[in-house]
Amino acid sequence: MPITADQSQAQTATLVDRGAIFVSLELSKSTWLVTALSPCREKMSRHTINGGDLAGLFACFAMLREKAKRRTNMLYPLVVIQEAGA
Repeated sequence: MPITADQSQAQTATLVDRGAIFVSLELSKSTWLVTALSPCREKMSRHTINGGDLAGLFACFAMLREKAKRRTNMLYPLVVIQEAGA
Protein backbone atom coordinates (compact mmCIF):
# COMPACT_ATOMS: atom_id res chain seq x y z
CA MET A 1 0.00 0.00 0.00
CA PRO A 2 1.50 3.40 -0.96
CA ILE A 3 2.37 5.83 1.79
CA THR A 4 1.14 9.40 1.32
CA ALA A 5 2.24 12.47 3.25
CA ASP A 6 -0.26 14.41 5.26
CA GLN A 7 -1.24 17.49 3.20
CA SER A 8 -0.29 19.99 5.92
CA GLN A 9 3.04 18.25 6.45
CA ALA A 10 3.87 18.31 2.73
CA GLN A 11 3.36 22.08 2.52
CA THR A 12 5.42 22.98 5.61
CA ALA A 13 8.70 24.64 4.68
CA THR A 14 11.77 23.94 6.76
CA LEU A 15 13.86 27.05 7.35
CA VAL A 16 17.57 26.39 7.05
CA ASP A 17 20.27 28.13 9.05
CA ARG A 18 23.01 28.55 6.46
CA GLY A 19 25.54 29.87 8.99
CA ALA A 20 26.16 33.09 7.02
CA ILE A 21 24.47 35.88 5.12
CA PHE A 22 25.09 35.37 1.40
CA VAL A 23 25.28 38.63 -0.56
CA SER A 24 25.68 39.27 -4.27
CA LEU A 25 26.61 42.63 -5.75
CA GLU A 26 25.79 43.89 -9.21
CA LEU A 27 27.78 47.11 -9.64
CA SER A 28 27.32 49.77 -12.28
CA LYS A 29 28.40 53.41 -12.36
CA SER A 30 24.97 54.69 -11.40
CA THR A 31 23.44 51.93 -9.26
CA TRP A 32 24.60 49.10 -7.04
CA LEU A 33 22.16 46.22 -6.60
CA VAL A 34 22.61 44.18 -3.44
CA THR A 35 20.73 40.90 -3.00
CA ALA A 36 21.03 38.86 0.16
CA LEU A 37 19.94 35.48 1.48
CA SER A 38 19.89 35.55 5.26
CA PRO A 39 19.76 32.64 7.71
CA CYS A 40 16.29 31.23 8.34
CA ARG A 41 14.80 33.17 5.41
CA GLU A 42 13.34 31.69 2.24
CA LYS A 43 13.41 34.75 -0.01
CA MET A 44 16.29 36.93 -1.08
CA SER A 45 16.12 40.57 -0.09
CA ARG A 46 16.92 43.26 -2.63
CA HIS A 47 18.49 46.66 -1.93
CA THR A 48 19.55 49.48 -4.27
CA ILE A 49 22.42 51.86 -3.48
CA ASN A 50 23.76 54.80 -5.48
CA GLY A 51 26.85 53.79 -7.45
CA GLY A 52 30.08 54.60 -5.61
CA ASP A 53 28.39 54.99 -2.20
CA LEU A 54 30.71 52.85 -0.05
CA ALA A 55 29.22 54.17 3.19
CA GLY A 56 25.76 53.17 1.94
CA LEU A 57 27.04 49.70 1.00
CA PHE A 58 28.57 49.12 4.43
CA ALA A 59 25.41 50.47 6.09
CA CYS A 60 23.42 47.91 4.07
CA PHE A 61 25.76 45.13 5.26
CA ALA A 62 25.35 46.27 8.88
CA MET A 63 21.56 46.38 8.50
CA LEU A 64 21.50 42.84 7.09
CA ARG A 65 23.60 41.56 10.01
CA GLU A 66 21.46 43.39 12.57
CA LYS A 67 18.19 42.02 11.15
CA ALA A 68 19.58 38.47 11.22
CA LYS A 69 20.78 38.98 14.79
CA ARG A 70 17.34 40.20 15.91
CA ARG A 71 15.67 37.12 14.36
CA THR A 72 18.13 34.51 15.60
CA ASN A 73 20.10 36.13 18.44
CA MET A 74 23.31 35.25 16.55
CA LEU A 75 25.78 37.45 14.68
CA TYR A 76 26.46 36.01 11.22
CA PRO A 77 29.40 36.60 8.88
CA LEU A 78 28.85 37.90 5.36
CA VAL A 79 29.84 35.94 2.26
CA VAL A 80 29.95 38.45 -0.59
CA ILE A 81 30.33 37.85 -4.33
CA GLN A 82 30.35 40.30 -7.20
CA GLU A 83 28.74 39.45 -10.50
CA ALA A 84 31.29 39.76 -13.27
CA GLY A 85 30.17 41.34 -16.49
CA ALA A 86 31.51 42.69 -19.73
